[in-house]
Amino acid sequence: MPQHKSAKKRLRQSERRKVVNKSVKSNVATQLKAIDKLIKDKKVEDSMAKLKQVMSVLHKSTKKKIMHLNKASRTISKLQKNISAISK
Repeated sequence: MPQHKSAKKRLRQSERRKVVNKSVKSNVATQLKAIDKLIKDKKVEDSMAKLKQVMSVLHKSTKKKIMHLNKASRTISKLQKNISAISK
């Protein structure tokens, strides 16, 4: 356990941040699972609508520095490629 007052405060701050970060990561994973299911079921219109929501969630997590920008961009690109493949 921390001994100094400032170290105790940092511990409290990191615990709060950990909870918030975990909820954001969980939300991202849930959204990705949902859109993957739509793509697997070949529902083009629904997956296009869901893509907009997923992009928003990914960009927000990037803005909060929970996810790296390149990873978010790579994920969005992969989803767009999969949706265009099922739309043909």
